[in-house]
Amino acid sequence: MEEYAFLPPIIASAFYLVASVRLFRLYRRTSERPELLLSVTFAFAGVYYFAYNASSLFGLDPWSLRTEWMLEWVYISSVFPYMIFIRTVFRPDGAWAGALVAICSAFLLVSTGMGTIEGEIVYSLENTWFLVQWVGYTAPCVWMCWEATLARLGAQKRARLGLAQPIVVNRYLLLMLFAAFQVLACVSDLSLAHDMTSTRTISMISNGLLGGTEIASVVVLWLAFFPPPFYANWIERRAATIPTAVGG
Repeated sequence: MEEYAFLPPIIASAFYLVASVRLFRLYRRTSERPELLLSVTFAFAGVYYFAYNASSLFGLDPWSLRTEWMLEWVYISSVFPYMIFIRTVFRPDGAWAGALVAICSAFLLVSTGMGTIEGEIVYSLENTWFLVQWVGYTAPCVWMCWEATLARLGAQKRARLGLAQPIVVNRYLLLMLFAAFQVLACVSDLSLAHDMTSTRTISMISNGLLGGTEIASVVVLWLAFFPPPFYANWIERRAATIPTAVGG
């Protein structure tokens, strides 16, 4: 089974690239900045997961450490628009949000730059730059989960007053789940780092955890932005069974 460890991330890459195209088409219709930011995020993530695992998929020699670090630049390029998406949607005027984006960006740029120069093993618990980079891309995922949770609570209150549509409330729930899966994906990176530290190979379990959480992330976000009719109708029917508060 270990020889097929690359399959979950490859499948995740396909989900990301298709979602990126769909979101870009949505942006072309709506001209809304969040859709464009997520489209760019997913495009870089899809290219990264495919390129990183392409050597295993096509039976090529393993990538050199320098190539792996160059691919890391592709990955962190997906984090920048993601952070801007979070700030644009949830904290457009928050000074602290801008500072958080700047700090995480510095962590990502410095760690990836130094890792590229030194040419160390990318995923390794013994690699300081990997750990700094991990903090840089994990913090935005935790932030997203927190903001989506707060937004959902506020939307639920408005919905009880008849001031928010059920599909909007559900969208915040899906964004919260998306961010939670992203946090799990970041945690699974530590499993990959453990594999690389001890055996220099990545197990089916570690790649399965990463690919599975990434696939779940995209599926959940797909429901948020492109809900199929049966799902949207189910949300509306479910909301209709919940009494609407009158007068607070």
